[in-house]
Amino acid sequence: MIQNTDKPKFAVIYEQKDITNAITPYLLEITYTDYLSDQSDEIQITLEDVNDDWLYDWYPDNGDGVELLLADDMDELIVLGRFEISEIEYRYPPSVVVLKALSTGISKANRTNQAEVYKDTTLANIVRTVAKRLNLSITGQIRDIKITTATQYQERDVEFLTRLAKTYGHSFKIVDKTLVFYDNEKLGENEAVAVLDKTSVIDVRFRDVIKDMPSEVQVSTYNTQKKQTITKTAKPKPKRKGAKPTTTDTLKITAPNNATDGEVAAMANAHAQNQADEQIAGEIELVGNAMLVAGQAILVQDFGKFSGKYLIKQARHILNSQGFLTTIEIKMLEYIDPRASDTQDKPATDKKQEKPQ
Repeated sequence: MIQNTDKPKFAVIYEQKDITNAITPYLLEITYTDYLSDQSDEIQITLEDVNDDWLYDWYPDNGDGVELLLADDMDELIVLGRFEISEIEYRYPPSVVVLKALSTGISKANRTNQAEVYKDTTLANIVRTVAKRLNLSITGQIRDIKITTATQYQERDVEFLTRLAKTYGHSFKIVDKTLVFYDNEKLGENEAVAVLDKTSVIDVRFRDVIKDMPSEVQVSTYNTQKKQTITKTAKPKPKRKGAKPTTTDTLKITAPNNATDGEVAAMANAHAQNQADEQIAGEIELVGNAMLVAGQAILVQDFGKFSGKYLIKQARHILNSQGFLTTIEIKMLEYIDPRASDTQDKPATDKKQEKPQ
């Protein structure tokens, strides 16, 4: 169970009623997961149910609203948003109830399949059309891309926008009543919100995978009026200068007929970026801090070739009897040589230390 502290680590508002004090004696764990894209942010609240209250009088309805607040690094509570109950899980023995809720909600609009063709428009206009249909406001930065034809093939709006975002180098998700759609390149320009080193982390895992990354991406479209094929290319950019793909393979992709030059180029750049994005990535566990969320940039220091600027892809915050922990999944945006500032004052005769034989 959650231990008492001078300052509360969490608060739960259920259908506009503060139930924090009522559930604290029975609370086993709270998990909040914030995703960069492709899926809804979610919470799980795990409770002992020794009196069977949650099986009867307190049994929630799907769609009930829940607000969650967690502590930042100064132990001040911050609002993480409004969620809607999507699933109730029961376990026995002992009697335990798990409430699962999604930020997207489970409204009829999000579940309805749509079949629609968008012609002679822009990426931003398509996003605005779908947002209006879902009664959502829009936030984020959308690149100015002209689109000849985009087809929604009996898909839910959230599935269609997810596919569209990946195709043109953007990320998409729905948070509460807001549709978030932003250019991945712009995310990489964000200032770092935190600096993490060996003194500020609990556990770290990094990986560096460049195997099988193609040397080039080609996207082609056929212009039916000119009766010719138009091809645009883009090269995946390794995170470290001088690093090269291990293959000379070319990834070839076919775009719809009559796609514009800008559309084809955007697709090539998006696929090249996707190929390079997962080259250097990792996971960091640290003392709980709900201020760290997906989409933010951080600096990682004191880890040699893994040092650099990273983007948070996913942040998971877990509060239980063991304490409050945050785990972030990250991918490298830019390698920053940790010795670069030191070498300026060193004599020219200094040599790189030889590897052990």
